Amino acid sequence: MMFTSFSSTARLARLAVVASLPVLISSAAIADEEGEEHYDIGVWNDNGVLRTGGWDHDTETLEVAGLRVFEGHFGEDPDFPFAIDEPGIGGVAAELGLPIGATLNLNLASGLRIWNGNGFDADNATSMFIDYGPESIDSLTGGSIDFLISEDYDLHPIYSIDPNSIAGSYLLEFNVAMDGFATSDSFWIAFNFGLDDEDFEASVEWVEGNLVPAPGAIGLLAMAGLASRRRRA
Repeated sequence: MMFTSFSSTARLARLAVVASLPVLISSAAIADEEGEEHYDIGVWNDNGVLRTGGWDHDTETLEVAGLRVFEGHFGEDPDFPFAIDEPGIGGVAAELGLPIGATLNLNLASGLRIWNGNGFDADNATSMFIDYGPESIDSLTGGSIDFLISEDYDLHPIYSIDPNSIAGSYLLEFNVAMDGFATSDSFWIAFNFGLDDEDFEASVEWVEGNLVPAPGAIGLLAMAGLASRRRRA
């Protein structure tokens, strides 16, 4: 087998969690109750190029046009300590310039890495899965998941981690693609699995400062144009 950290029993438990998606308490709801900031992954069309930003379902707007680092927190629902359904992928197709009925591909661009205090190590024995319906991505072997763009979509894959993983900040790199558009730049999801909040935020800041390039003039103009389009709507 390509992966050894999940037993067959654990894998069946993971699939049971996926099947329970309608009743899984999302961390978005918890974050809203605590007054914390939460963004889903908002994919938008920048003149034929896919970009990622922070989508707020409460305001139904792209609050941060150029967001490329997202967060997930395991353990917020005690009934599902090893699985979460955040961040989701969402938005209003017309506002984000995406065609209704198109297929959005979420692609894993690199394997799982763990925070070492000064960066992220790629050499680790644990693994994660991303599941959406019958489709699945294994962090050890890669893969992609397809999502259908509807008029107002709110899609939540299940992220699950090996229960035997040590506490830490875990990082996955993705991109998104769609026929007729240029593939997005990489974006990252940092997952907190039992790490102190301050240490986890230090790991997120490292990703933002070391992996995400500063937006150039063209990127800044694109963000300004998107904000202007929202104000005129």
